[in-house]
Amino acid sequence: MKKILAMLLAFGAGSAQAADDDMIKLSVKGSVIENIGYATNIKLNESSAPSSVKLSRLAEQDNGSLSILGKATLDKDVSLAMQGDLYGTASDLTRSVNGACDSNNSRVFTLTPTSRCTSNVTVKRAFATIGSPVGSLILGEREDATYIVHNSAPDVSPLARNGDGYFYYWVVAPANHRNLTVDDDSRYDDRSYKVSYVTPAFNGLTAVLTYVPNLSSSAGSGSPEPATPSDYGLRLPNGRVTGANYGGDAYGGGVFYSNAFRGIGVKADATVVQADVANLRIWQQGVRLTYAGFTVGASSLIRDVPGDATIGSIGSNAAAAALASAGTTAAAIAQAAVFAGNGYTLGLRYAIGPYSVSTAFFHDNSKSLAALNGSGRSDSTDVYDVGVADDMGTMFAGGPRLTLRAGIGYISYKGSVANAATPWANNNSGIVFVTGAKLDF
Repeated sequence: MKKILAMLLAFGAGSAQAADDDMIKLSVKGSVIENIGYATNIKLNESSAPSSVKLSRLAEQDNGSLSILGKATLDKDVSLAMQGDLYGTASDLTRSVNGACDSNNSRVFTLTPTSRCTSNVTVKRAFATIGSPVGSLILGEREDATYIVHNSAPDVSPLARNGDGYFYYWVVAPANHRNLTVDDDSRYDDRSYKVSYVTPAFNGLTAVLTYVPNLSSSAGSGSPEPATPSDYGLRLPNGRVTGANYGGDAYGGGVFYSNAFRGIGVKADATVVQADVANLRIWQQGVRLTYAGFTVGASSLIRDVPGDATIGSIGSNAAAAALASAGTTAAAIAQAAVFAGNGYTLGLRYAIGPYSVSTAFFHDNSKSLAALNGSGRSDSTDVYDVGVADDMGTMFAGGPRLTLRAGIGYISYKGSVANAATPWANNNSGIVFVTGAKLDF
């Protein structure tokens, strides 16, 4: 894909013939986040719970990103933009333990912070955008077009689902609990290679199309843990669901609308992605309305796997093979493997000058199995979040922008109890308070 991308860019640049080298503009932007907070995990602190997961204490959290951008205006109304994003963290989330990088990023409080990992900095995105009067073509490693146009509930808290506070690091999802932590389709195709097309807007209406050659379940934008054999990954007729990559391909598209009527701003989207894995179909919708200082928003994500899904080959996955031998249906295994279910958000934000306050709610239902939670009923996650933010602005024109933020949340993970002696394996709830600063430059 990288070679093909380079050839396309070289051909496009050569054909359009940029007039001068000084037409290519390079710039750098990024952000640094520092959070500190206190969380108490209620269920995991029951007297019968293992001491290693008794989580109630103060912790620090940070991350940062750096983007390198290049832009060029070519003749024939064609523009070229390239972007590479670097992302990293130096806090407990991925610290080194006794000289070896610890990969357990789901329980921030259990790690021992020592020296930093050299693997903390990763390439988050690398893509190019070719713009023209007939639309924009996006090539490379970034989220798909249905994600780019998606609207969600507004939330200024550092604990926001799509923010950088990661509520699931503070109030821990139980070991057997299955959930998605986002209300979009990024959990499936993440930032793998893809080709996306965005049409020009017509009376506020824009259409988007995406092709994803290889679905990925990497943790980047979604659940903190990639899919593994313990998730009962398995081989399916038209793709894979196992390990770090789901395999198979996907295609999707939809529409995005943006306009204003009598002072009321309207943004809405409706998209669908069809995956070559268990016949997975992902429906995604969102809407935002703005008036004066108010913003209200909602979204839904439906992850549908048909009840007649079949298994081509279990492969070497012993856990999935054992389930099949015990009578678990192919459809049930497939639905659990790809987190079939649904989620939705609802939120309200009010801003006056540099100050803003928001309240938001997030809910997720993800298919489970009797082998995990005793009943096979879906596991659910609920997040109630209140946040405040103060945009401190910049000290000089073009300088870095500082935002102070704080949020308090209640998180609840619910699932059937397979064993009454270990309730923390399927259920947990907790309260967390996080405050911090974000510097954008």
